[in-house]
Amino acid sequence: MRGAEADRPDGADESTERPCTCVIAHVQNDEERVRVQAALDNALKPNDAQAVLVACMQLMQPCPARDEPVTR
Repeated sequence: MRGAEADRPDGADESTERPCTCVIAHVQNDEERVRVQAALDNALKPNDAQAVLVACMQLMQPCPARDEPVTR
């Protein structure tokens, strides 16, 4: 679907590999945490329930890429 692509941060390219492979990508560093927290704050102002849910999921733990390996 044209126009539905997620915006990439400046300097990120297609070859950049994210360590998080979860369905909802968790934050991996402090810069991403600040950006997602700002998105959550913005979603709370107009009571955008879907955006709040996505931002909360991104902030939730555990993330196998960020935390200790989990044996399954």
